[in-house]
Amino acid sequence: MRKVVWTSFGVALVLVNLIAEIAAIYTGVFVSMFIRISIIIGVTTVAMIFYGSIALVNNLEKEKPLSGHVRDTLGEDRKKDGA
Repeated sequence: MRKVVWTSFGVALVLVNLIAEIAAIYTGVFVSMFIRISIIIGVTTVAMIFYGSIALVNNLEKEKPLSGHVRDTLGEDRKKDGA
């Protein structure tokens, strides 16, 4: 996950500053550094959330259910025993 976070941070850093400079040159609209940093941190945070979700789903698909009969549950097994 560390590699994905640093990659997304680097890409966001370059792209946000590039887009802001192009906008300043062609339109005359200056984007302050505070807004640029906020956008970079936002993109990095969203990338972390999406990558974490993908990792959780992939690990969930690898899990296998327990085999056999489980008697110490609070679900249907407990209700059948009369407890």
